[in-house]
Amino acid sequence: MEYKIIKLVVGELQENCFILFDENKSAFVVDPGGSSENIIEAIEKNDLKIKYILLTHGHFDHVGAVAQLVKKFNAPVYLNKNDKNFLENPREVRESAFGLQIEASDVDVFVEDGDEIPFSDDTIKVIATPGHTIGSVCYLFKNYLFAGDTLFNGSIGRTDFPESDNSLMIESLKKLRELDDEIYVLSGHGPESQMGYEKASNPYLRSL
Repeated sequence: MEYKIIKLVVGELQENCFILFDENKSAFVVDPGGSSENIIEAIEKNDLKIKYILLTHGHFDHVGAVAQLVKKFNAPVYLNKNDKNFLENPREVRESAFGLQIEASDVDVFVEDGDEIPFSDDTIKVIATPGHTIGSVCYLFKNYLFAGDTLFNGSIGRTDFPESDNSLMIESLKKLRELDDEIYVLSGHGPESQMGYEKASNPYLRSL
């Protein structure tokens, strides 16, 4: 089975939204953070069937277009329970530093570490990576790690928010460091990378 990935840079904070799909046009969306019309256009242009909306965490720049995609495609939303209030009650949890209004949406499935979500001819593996938020997770499918704001090319996500925990971030990075070198790292912001490169050059991984 062959797979393709569409990367869309969306919203005020230039967040990376990813759409992965197979030969049969089955697809999942990771972190639709804004610009819902652009995401919908890409889905319809490629005639994709959206199976899941997967959220790495609940910050507004990663969930801003969730409600619009749910209305359009009726796809279930996956998120860790510790971040559910960001999506379900955005006005109560620092909706946006940019004054944006995020439409609330329900979480259909609460993911936990080790969960496996069936997709195409394989499964999407859930890796709990708390730190940037308590509910942060990464999704691993084949050789693609959708890392959210846990791991960036040459850096890591911030841990100075009220919902962050630096000690948990360190443990999460140790967990990611055990992944194979050839795995592609698709982060929530910035360019893609590979795990081997990050192990060798990312100061936050090298110091572990």
